[in-house]
Amino acid sequence: MKKLLPIMLLLLLAACAAPARVPIPVIEPAPAGLATEDLASAVWTERPAVMRLRQTARFSFRGREVPMIGMMELDTRSKKTRLVAVNQMGVKLFDLEVTQSGVVEHYLLPQLARYPRFGEAVAVSLRRIFLSPVPIQETDVLETREDGGYRLSGERNADQVAFLFGSDPVRLIEQTLRGPKDDWKVVYLDYCLLAEQPYPREIVLEDRRAGYRLDLRIDSIEHGGNRL
Repeated sequence: MKKLLPIMLLLLLAACAAPARVPIPVIEPAPAGLATEDLASAVWTERPAVMRLRQTARFSFRGREVPMIGMMELDTRSKKTRLVAVNQMGVKLFDLEVTQSGVVEHYLLPQLARYPRFGEAVAVSLRRIFLSPVPIQETDVLETREDGGYRLSGERNADQVAFLFGSDPVRLIEQTLRGPKDDWKVVYLDYCLLAEQPYPREIVLEDRRAGYRLDLRIDSIEHGGNRL
């Protein structure tokens, strides 16, 4: 992964800047007495739906930033997503379909297609944000935090995962994974309600091992005839 991201970012280089610090989420008190299944069902990507998201994205790596615009279809029932990305000039960069175990490259800009596993590099980030890991009700350990939030934690093979929840209605605020090969976290911010369910408008993925960051701003969400 360390070798893939520098290639991806340098190829699409648009600007140089020092990214802001990854925001530290404020865990607001959640309703008391919640069980593991209540928290697992509060993960917004676990609600069965087909969503269409328009988002702006920015990759940051070693002071370099790469902006792009993405149109995504996220199918939480079948655990797959398809993302079409263009740059700020409207040039199509890629069209990728990502599942929990693979990626289909429907289109890659010829300059990008020359680089092996470019699609997999993008797919890794999408999986972390939208597809996996997710809480396992049967085995994850539930803790109540002093700030009124909740923490679910457990093992995934050789890795340790943790999910932080807070607010009312309760929502996923942060997830982390640490292990022999990986050390990353995703922060979900600026939740808004759509059909009485909370959805994040800002998402930040930070890979501390590979040294990159991905900022997403969800400009719109559509599903079930509703739009945010």
